[in-house]
Amino acid sequence: MAGQERQLKAIVFSDVVDSSLNIFADELIAIQRIKEDLKMIREELQRHGGSLVKSLGDGLLATFDGPTQALEFVQAAVQRLRSRGRQSLAHRFGLHTGEIYADGDDILGQGVHLASRLQTVSPANGVAFVRSTYELIDPRFRHRAISMGQVELKGLPEKVQTYYLGPDELLQFGITAGGEAFQIEQLLLNTPFELVNHLGRSPLQQTLLVRERQRERQAVMKVIPADPALAEALQVEAACLDRLRHPRIPRVLDGFAHAGRFCFIQEYIPGPSLQGSMDLLRRKQRLAELLRQILQVLEVVHAAGLVHGDIHPANLIPALEGNQVFLVDFSLLKARIEASRAQGASAPTTLSEAGRPFFSAPERARFGRLTAAADLYALGVSSLALYTGQDPSDLYDESRGYWSMAALEPEVIGWLSPLLEDLTARRLHQASDALRLLDQPQQLSSPIAVPLTTIPRQSASKGILQTQLLSTYGPMVELLLESQPSLIAPFQLQALQERLVAAGLAIADVQAAIAQALIPAEDGTEDESKQECANNPTSATDVAAPVQGPFAGETTHSPGESSLQLVRQVIGPIADFLWNEDMAKASESNPALLRELLLGASVPPSSVDTVLQYLSANRSMQAPQQRQAPAHPLDVTPATAASKGLTKDTQEILIHFIGPIGSFVWAEVANLPAKQQTQSILKLLREYGLDTDTLATISRDLSERGLD
Repeated sequence: MAGQERQLKAIVFSDVVDSSLNIFADELIAIQRIKEDLKMIREELQRHGGSLVKSLGDGLLATFDGPTQALEFVQAAVQRLRSRGRQSLAHRFGLHTGEIYADGDDILGQGVHLASRLQTVSPANGVAFVRSTYELIDPRFRHRAISMGQVELKGLPEKVQTYYLGPDELLQFGITAGGEAFQIEQLLLNTPFELVNHLGRSPLQQTLLVRERQRERQAVMKVIPADPALAEALQVEAACLDRLRHPRIPRVLDGFAHAGRFCFIQEYIPGPSLQGSMDLLRRKQRLAELLRQILQVLEVVHAAGLVHGDIHPANLIPALEGNQVFLVDFSLLKARIEASRAQGASAPTTLSEAGRPFFSAPERARFGRLTAAADLYALGVSSLALYTGQDPSDLYDESRGYWSMAALEPEVIGWLSPLLEDLTARRLHQASDALRLLDQPQQLSSPIAVPLTTIPRQSASKGILQTQLLSTYGPMVELLLESQPSLIAPFQLQALQERLVAAGLAIADVQAAIAQALIPAEDGTEDESKQECANNPTSATDVAAPVQGPFAGETTHSPGESSLQLVRQVIGPIADFLWNEDMAKASESNPALLRELLLGASVPPSSVDTVLQYLSANRSMQAPQQRQAPAHPLDVTPATAASKGLTKDTQEILIHFIGPIGSFVWAEVANLPAKQQTQSILKLLREYGLDTDTLATISRDLSERGLD
């Protein structure tokens, strides 16, 4: 549709139940009630970040960024309608998530039509939706949704699986005002605030929307039951939070104790949260920016000795203008948990935590500990859910105890996996370390470096590693490790080893130091690889899988495309702006010209050298595949060489066929038992992608040498 903007939105259509009968019974009263109801519904629409498209007499058409946000709006609207009793009419809501086309001040599309049809089958003061929306909504609502089976909707060719939430299901949690309105008014009696609405309630606290009378400024107030000792601890934590004055944390407006309760009031941040949002769905740059912003906030919060304790998408709110993201809903949990432990009671569980168990770090669920690492874990889960568009319960493999990320890009895995470790010893503990990891280009696995003897399952301590190497190599070690986080994740160790070896450190020294720096598992046992590395740092009985193209885990692309990917890995996304057709052509056959072009584009000389080194190694690996096939194929399984050990002349054969990489292959098998040497060489070459004919030729030559 020319001139029309295509968008993916959650569409809500509302209507009054039996409005015609009500109007005919008493027209003036019915019209007045409809006006009052729609006024309340529009207020809730604005408060929940929805966009009013148009009023439809006794109903309205609105859009939201996500279906959960839309359901929270319906929930609040039904709560207010029910609270007025007979003063309000019954309304029905239809909800659908789909594409729309913005056409001026109107919207078009099948999603609009389907939402209007769904409201006709909704119960009074309830909402109906189809299965595609059911799969996207928050578990709080999904677990209470009731199936209507296959329903025929007017205008649709086939029946559709439909669900609904009636008023009982909608009001079963979250926003009931209860009978404490008078007590809340008493709490606010001598303050500049007045009650607007209830936002949430649990045994631990009530959350209220209040308004500052003089300035017409809205705020969020948490009412927390507290004895004098807890109230004092809450006051201290609130004061610490107030002193931060971070631009992406709601400002603390007040905090006071009264009648066995502590009232904590913060600035209200309007707008929809990221709960149910699809803005980050498979958008790597958006995810990186979200991580950066929240980690910067957590860095300040943790440095002040505070923790958030309840991070999930509903507590991440994008600013109405600009790209800022607020971290909201600080509940002073650290003081409350410490007070409970001092009294010998179990740690309190928030309403959000009870409804979102996968966002809680394992050590918090098991032992009630609330640490900075738990915040990083919750941020990792939130980011994974937002990026994949899936519920955390569908992403966590409970039988194996890890998060499923195999389908994600390596760079995204590199950002999130250090945050999502179940064991705290292997998880990052500081936001600054996560930021440093986020800013590092993705590390490359060199095709010519000696790999670690095994891939550790544990993180390594930067401090211990530095201490182990300082005595031998001096202050240069500090410079080489300066950019590393204090806790180096397992997947980073291979690249770190290569960097240290390239700087002149002995491979045996580096591997022994890494073995000493590995952090023991929480059960007190050590990884088997640590002992193996310490006892035999140069053995290669269990080598890491070699790369297949210019970098690990990727197949070989055309030279120009591979070169661009390599430059992007070395210098970051700016490579996409620097790369041009001349560079692509030069990467295929003219390294000198490519070097000149990259330097002319202000790429650092060290980065240019890295790119050219990898391209040279990659060409050496591909060259054997272009050789003439032998006249007759041979069985690549060695027959006679296994009986005798190969001589060092074997290295010359490998270099002849596959270039300098042959030295690396020979080094990997030189110390193996004679019976394993030839088989191991051929296994490595298969993993490098050599064709069968070339392997047959090498196998024949190795067999002949083995008979010498």
